[in-house]
Amino acid sequence: MAITGNLHAVLTGDLVSSSRLTSNQSQQAMDLLKNSATLFEQCFSGTVHGNMDTFRHDSWQLLLNKPEQAFRAALFLRSALKMESDAVTKYDTRISIGIGSVEYIAAERTSDSRGPAFTLSGRGVDTMKNSSLALSIDTEDAEPWRDMIQAIIPLLDCIATDWTPTESRAVHAALMGRTQEESARLWVSNKIGRPTRQAVGDSLIRAHWNTVHSVLLQAEKKTLKELNKGKKQIL
Repeated sequence: MAITGNLHAVLTGDLVSSSRLTSNQSQQAMDLLKNSATLFEQCFSGTVHGNMDTFRHDSWQLLLNKPEQAFRAALFLRSALKMESDAVTKYDTRISIGIGSVEYIAAERTSDSRGPAFTLSGRGVDTMKNSSLALSIDTEDAEPWRDMIQAIIPLLDCIATDWTPTESRAVHAALMGRTQEESARLWVSNKIGRPTRQAVGDSLIRAHWNTVHSVLLQAEKKTLKELNKGKKQIL
């Protein structure tokens, strides 16, 4: 499917320290990521294009029709994995976000698609060393994006990396727009009992949710503004 000129976000990722996971654990993590991408689309209809594509035993790629939702989706996927961690096994994924145009979207496998957004996202994950979240933009004027790339994304990464499983579960629900009461009522875990609303609130405080939410809203607003500005310049 050729769709030259349309702006998308591409998320490319791989499991952190996948060599330490058993084959069964790796498969469970990849299945969880795919299910989480489907859930994200259910919560934010029209955002995810097709299905998450997975390859090798620890890598994946996701195409978003709404680039401004890329940061929320990245944290959603990371929190979905991290909440399944325990004292022995740690789950997380690195995510490289590429925002730009696409030239071709493969009908069956997203990873067979082509365009600057795919190129930037793929290259980004290959060059990530000491971080788990990165952003690249296909633009001639990088200045408006400098604070996003150098400050906002590293901040979100730093906070998310420190989330405990319990904090990750609380954030995961909050990212879907659930209230603390709803989160407590729907909390399902074989490891701990159902928490109180106050316990969920305490987890969100420890996870710095208010800061994360504020930063997300500003990042989404800025992305929409800059992308719309770019469209007007093209016209």
